[in-house]
Amino acid sequence: MKTVLFIDTPVLVNILSIPHMNQDDDKVHEQLKKCVYEDKAILILPLATIIETGNHIAHISDGRIRRGMAQKMATYLEMTVNGAAPWVYNDNEIEADDLLKIAQNFPRYAMQMEMGIGDLSIISACNKYKKRVGKGTDVRIWSLDKHLSAYENIDWSVSED
Repeated sequence: MKTVLFIDTPVLVNILSIPHMNQDDDKVHEQLKKCVYEDKAILILPLATIIETGNHIAHISDGRIRRGMAQKMATYLEMTVNGAAPWVYNDNEIEADDLLKIAQNFPRYAMQMEMGIGDLSIISACNKYKKRVGKGTDVRIWSLDKHLSAYENIDWSVSED
């Protein structure tokens, strides 16, 4: 069975080794090698992960480190676009209908699970990808956050509360 993993922000910040956010970088780098070389998994870099990671970099207090991390991130993004990264970018992952579902469900998930819009957009993209590829592919989110790594499917039916 083919495996597809959507990369969450805590994983990417460890891959980049962003200071004060990279406490799991050895473990993440080992998992990355396993995913790419042993499992031959398809890794997908969602837009939310790119934006959240960029925001973390922009808030690094030491300008020298901030510039180095920003350049490293820019290089990774260029590699992604050019097909030289171990992951691919998921084009057109959020359409107007997806954004509407996220907006309708955000208050409930923010309160019940402390889940942000970035997480919900990754789940939305993952759900859409699962529907597109069907049951022969294992589609998951690679995260260090329990609420995302344990994710199966989110019910987008809007509650009346």
